[in-house]
Amino acid sequence: MPLQDLVTAEKPIPLFVEKCVEFIEDTGLCTEGLYRVSGNKTDQDNIQKQFDQDHSISLLSMEVTVNAVAGALKAFFADLPDPLIPYSLHPELLEAAKIIDKTERLHALKEIVKKFHPVNYDVFRYVITHLNRVSQQSKINLMTADNLSICFWPTLMRPDFENREFLSTTKIHQSVVETFIQQCQFFFYNGEIVEIANTAAPPPPSNPGQLVEPMVPLQLPPPLQPQLIQPQLQTDPLAVVSKHQSLLGTS
Repeated sequence: MPLQDLVTAEKPIPLFVEKCVEFIEDTGLCTEGLYRVSGNKTDQDNIQKQFDQDHSISLLSMEVTVNAVAGALKAFFADLPDPLIPYSLHPELLEAAKIIDKTERLHALKEIVKKFHPVNYDVFRYVITHLNRVSQQSKINLMTADNLSICFWPTLMRPDFENREFLSTTKIHQSVVETFIQQCQFFFYNGEIVEIANTAAPPPPSNPGQLVEPMVPLQLPPPLQPQLIQPQLQTDPLAVVSKHQSLLGTS
Protein backbone atom coordinates (compact mmCIF):
# COMPACT_ATOMS: atom_id res chain seq x y z
CA MET A 1 0.00 0.00 0.00
CA PRO A 2 1.41 3.47 -0.88
CA LEU A 3 2.74 5.49 2.03
CA GLN A 4 0.25 8.29 1.32
CA ASP A 5 -2.61 5.88 2.01
CA LEU A 6 -1.26 5.07 5.48
CA VAL A 7 -1.23 8.58 6.92
CA THR A 8 -3.55 11.51 7.50
CA ALA A 9 -2.99 15.20 8.22
CA GLU A 10 -3.66 14.47 11.89
CA LYS A 11 -1.46 11.34 11.95
CA PRO A 12 1.49 11.99 9.59
CA ILE A 13 3.36 8.87 10.76
CA PRO A 14 1.99 5.41 9.89
CA LEU A 15 0.65 3.83 13.06
CA PHE A 16 2.66 0.65 12.51
CA VAL A 17 5.91 2.64 12.29
CA GLU A 18 4.98 4.61 15.38
CA LYS A 19 4.20 1.46 17.37
CA CYS A 20 7.47 -0.21 16.36
CA VAL A 21 9.63 2.82 17.15
CA GLU A 22 7.96 3.41 20.51
CA PHE A 23 8.39 -0.26 21.45
CA ILE A 24 12.09 -0.21 20.49
CA GLU A 25 12.81 3.04 22.32
CA ASP A 26 10.89 1.96 25.42
CA THR A 27 12.31 -1.54 25.72
CA GLY A 28 15.46 -2.05 23.68
CA LEU A 29 17.33 1.10 22.73
CA CYS A 30 20.49 -0.28 24.31
CA THR A 31 20.24 -3.76 22.77
CA GLU A 32 23.60 -4.79 21.32
CA GLY A 33 23.49 -4.99 17.54
CA LEU A 34 20.05 -3.37 17.27
CA TYR A 35 18.92 -3.51 13.61
CA ARG A 36 21.84 -5.75 12.68
CA VAL A 37 21.04 -8.83 14.75
CA SER A 38 18.24 -10.73 13.05
CA GLY A 39 15.04 -11.38 14.97
CA ASN A 40 12.84 -14.45 14.65
CA LYS A 41 11.33 -14.35 11.15
CA THR A 42 8.07 -15.98 12.25
CA ASP A 43 7.63 -13.41 15.02
CA GLN A 44 8.52 -10.60 12.63
CA ASP A 45 5.86 -11.68 10.12
CA ASN A 46 3.32 -12.22 12.89
CA ILE A 47 3.78 -8.67 14.17
CA GLN A 48 2.58 -7.24 10.87
CA LYS A 49 -0.16 -9.85 10.53
CA GLN A 50 -1.56 -9.20 14.00
CA PHE A 51 -1.42 -5.45 13.45
CA ASP A 52 -3.30 -5.76 10.16
CA GLN A 53 -6.07 -7.60 12.02
CA ASP A 54 -6.19 -5.21 14.97
CA HIS A 55 -4.53 -1.79 14.75
CA SER A 56 -4.96 -1.26 18.49
CA ILE A 57 -2.89 -4.30 19.42
CA SER A 58 -0.07 -3.77 21.91
CA LEU A 59 3.32 -5.12 20.86
CA LEU A 60 4.13 -5.64 24.53
CA SER A 61 1.25 -8.09 24.79
CA MET A 62 2.72 -10.16 21.95
CA GLU A 63 5.86 -10.96 23.97
CA VAL A 64 8.18 -10.52 20.99
CA THR A 65 11.83 -9.51 21.10
CA VAL A 66 13.09 -6.06 20.20
CA ASN A 67 15.03 -7.59 17.30
CA ALA A 68 11.82 -9.03 15.84
CA VAL A 69 10.15 -5.61 16.05
CA ALA A 70 13.21 -3.94 14.50
CA GLY A 71 13.04 -6.47 11.65
CA ALA A 72 9.33 -5.80 11.17
CA LEU A 73 10.01 -2.06 10.95
CA LYS A 74 12.67 -2.54 8.27
CA ALA A 75 10.37 -4.91 6.39
CA PHE A 76 7.64 -2.25 6.39
CA PHE A 77 9.85 0.14 4.44
CA ALA A 78 11.18 -2.61 2.19
CA ASP A 79 7.61 -3.54 1.22
CA LEU A 80 6.44 -0.05 0.26
CA PRO A 81 5.72 0.32 -3.49
CA ASP A 82 8.28 3.15 -3.67
CA PRO A 83 11.32 3.84 -1.47
CA LEU A 84 11.10 6.42 1.28
CA ILE A 85 13.97 8.34 -0.35
CA PRO A 86 12.51 9.00 -3.84
CA TYR A 87 14.37 7.57 -6.82
CA SER A 88 14.05 10.91 -8.59
CA LEU A 89 16.31 12.55 -5.99
CA HIS A 90 19.05 9.90 -5.89
CA PRO A 91 21.18 11.62 -8.60
CA GLU A 92 20.96 14.96 -6.77
CA LEU A 93 21.97 13.36 -3.48
CA LEU A 94 24.91 11.71 -5.20
CA GLU A 95 26.12 15.00 -6.69
CA ALA A 96 25.67 16.88 -3.41
CA ALA A 97 27.70 14.21 -1.61
CA LYS A 98 30.67 15.02 -3.87
CA ILE A 99 30.91 18.64 -2.70
CA ILE A 100 34.22 18.95 -0.86
CA ASP A 101 33.36 21.86 1.44
CA LYS A 102 31.48 20.41 4.39
CA THR A 103 29.18 23.35 5.09
CA GLU A 104 28.27 23.76 1.44
CA ARG A 105 27.67 20.02 1.14
CA LEU A 106 25.37 19.83 4.14
CA HIS A 107 23.34 22.84 2.98
CA ALA A 108 22.99 21.25 -0.47
CA LEU A 109 21.73 18.03 1.07
CA LYS A 110 19.30 19.98 3.23
CA GLU A 111 17.83 21.66 0.18
CA ILE A 112 17.35 18.29 -1.53
CA VAL A 113 15.52 16.87 1.50
CA LYS A 114 13.08 19.77 1.25
CA LYS A 115 12.09 18.42 -2.18
CA PHE A 116 10.70 15.22 -0.64
CA HIS A 117 6.95 14.77 -0.89
CA PRO A 118 5.58 16.12 2.43
CA VAL A 119 4.49 12.62 3.51
CA ASN A 120 7.92 11.17 2.76
CA TYR A 121 9.60 14.10 4.48
CA ASP A 122 7.65 13.67 7.72
CA VAL A 123 8.26 9.92 7.88
CA PHE A 124 11.93 10.26 6.89
CA ARG A 125 12.48 12.85 9.63
CA TYR A 126 10.79 10.53 12.14
CA VAL A 127 12.91 7.53 11.17
CA ILE A 128 16.21 9.44 11.05
CA THR A 129 15.46 11.02 14.44
CA HIS A 130 14.89 7.55 15.84
CA LEU A 131 18.15 6.26 14.34
CA ASN A 132 19.97 9.25 15.81
CA ARG A 133 18.65 8.26 19.25
CA VAL A 134 19.87 4.71 18.66
CA SER A 135 23.32 6.01 17.69
CA GLN A 136 23.52 8.05 20.89
CA GLN A 137 23.62 4.73 22.80
CA SER A 138 26.43 3.31 20.65
CA LYS A 139 28.71 2.77 23.66
CA ILE A 140 26.24 0.10 24.75
CA ASN A 141 24.44 -1.10 21.62
CA LEU A 142 27.53 -0.76 19.37
CA MET A 143 25.37 0.78 16.63
CA THR A 144 27.04 3.97 15.43
CA ALA A 145 25.61 6.14 12.68
CA ASP A 146 27.92 4.27 10.30
CA ASN A 147 26.62 0.84 11.34
CA LEU A 148 23.00 1.99 11.25
CA SER A 149 23.41 3.46 7.78
CA ILE A 150 24.81 0.16 6.51
CA CYS A 151 21.69 -1.57 7.83
CA PHE A 152 19.19 1.02 6.59
CA TRP A 153 20.32 2.67 3.38
CA PRO A 154 19.35 -0.23 1.07
CA THR A 155 15.89 -0.28 2.69
CA LEU A 156 15.39 3.47 2.49
CA MET A 157 16.76 3.86 -1.07
CA ARG A 158 15.92 0.46 -2.63
CA PRO A 159 18.68 0.56 -5.27
CA ASP A 160 19.05 -1.64 -8.33
CA PHE A 161 21.94 -3.85 -7.31
CA GLU A 162 22.00 -5.47 -10.74
CA ASN A 163 23.13 -2.16 -12.23
CA ARG A 164 26.94 -2.23 -12.38
CA GLU A 165 27.10 1.55 -12.61
CA PHE A 166 25.18 1.86 -9.36
CA LEU A 167 27.49 -0.58 -7.55
CA SER A 168 30.35 1.90 -7.92
CA THR A 169 28.45 4.50 -5.86
CA THR A 170 27.06 2.35 -3.04
CA LYS A 171 29.50 3.71 -0.45
CA ILE A 172 28.49 7.29 -1.30
CA HIS A 173 24.78 6.50 -0.90
CA GLN A 174 25.46 4.77 2.41
CA SER A 175 27.48 7.78 3.56
CA VAL A 176 24.58 10.11 2.69
CA VAL A 177 22.29 8.21 5.06
CA GLU A 178 25.04 8.19 7.70
CA THR A 179 25.30 11.97 7.40
CA PHE A 180 21.54 12.38 7.80
CA ILE A 181 21.76 10.39 11.04
CA GLN A 182 24.79 12.31 12.32
CA GLN A 183 23.44 15.74 11.42
CA CYS A 184 19.79 15.06 12.28
CA GLN A 185 19.38 18.26 14.30
CA PHE A 186 20.76 20.39 11.45
CA PHE A 187 18.63 18.81 8.73
CA PHE A 188 15.30 18.72 10.53
CA TYR A 189 15.30 20.89 13.66
CA ASN A 190 17.27 24.05 12.70
CA GLY A 191 20.17 22.89 14.83
CA GLU A 192 23.84 23.66 14.36
CA ILE A 193 26.16 21.55 12.23
CA VAL A 194 27.87 18.98 14.43
CA GLU A 195 31.66 19.08 14.29
CA ILE A 196 32.95 15.54 14.05
CA ALA A 197 36.55 14.61 14.79
CA ASN A 198 38.49 11.49 13.91
CA THR A 199 38.94 8.89 16.60
CA ALA A 200 40.32 5.40 16.86
CA ALA A 201 37.66 2.70 16.90
CA PRO A 202 37.32 0.57 20.07
CA PRO A 203 37.68 -3.22 19.83
CA PRO A 204 34.86 -5.17 18.11
CA PRO A 205 31.99 -6.63 20.19
CA SER A 206 32.62 -9.65 22.38
CA ASN A 207 30.38 -11.97 20.39
CA PRO A 208 30.36 -10.92 16.72
CA GLY A 209 29.17 -14.38 15.71
CA GLN A 210 25.62 -13.34 16.58
CA LEU A 211 25.62 -10.64 13.93
CA VAL A 212 23.99 -11.24 10.59
CA GLU A 213 25.54 -10.26 7.29
CA PRO A 214 24.45 -7.08 5.48
CA MET A 215 21.16 -7.54 3.67
CA VAL A 216 22.87 -7.26 0.27
CA PRO A 217 26.07 -8.99 -0.90
CA LEU A 218 28.22 -5.89 -1.17
CA GLN A 219 31.75 -5.15 -0.07
CA LEU A 220 30.66 -2.82 2.69
CA PRO A 221 32.67 -1.74 5.73
CA PRO A 222 32.93 -4.28 8.61
CA PRO A 223 29.54 -4.64 10.30
CA LEU A 224 30.53 -3.46 13.72
CA GLN A 225 33.39 -1.07 14.32
CA PRO A 226 31.85 0.89 17.24
CA GLN A 227 32.98 4.45 17.72
CA LEU A 228 32.27 7.01 20.39
CA ILE A 229 29.96 9.61 18.95
CA GLN A 230 28.94 11.53 22.06
CA PRO A 231 30.41 14.06 22.18
CA GLN A 232 30.80 14.31 18.45
CA LEU A 233 33.70 12.01 17.68
CA GLN A 234 32.64 10.20 14.55
CA THR A 235 34.25 10.77 11.20
CA ASP A 236 32.31 12.87 8.69
CA PRO A 237 31.52 10.17 6.09
CA LEU A 238 31.00 12.43 3.10
CA ALA A 239 34.19 14.34 3.79
CA VAL A 240 36.13 11.11 3.39
CA VAL A 241 34.31 10.28 0.15
CA SER A 242 34.80 13.78 -1.25
CA LYS A 243 38.50 13.83 -0.37
CA HIS A 244 39.00 10.48 -2.09
CA GLN A 245 37.24 11.69 -5.22
CA SER A 246 39.35 14.85 -5.22
CA LEU A 247 42.55 12.81 -5.10
CA LEU A 248 41.30 10.75 -8.03
CA GLY A 249 40.46 13.88 -9.98
CA THR A 250 36.76 12.96 -10.20
CA SER A 251 33.84 15.36 -9.91
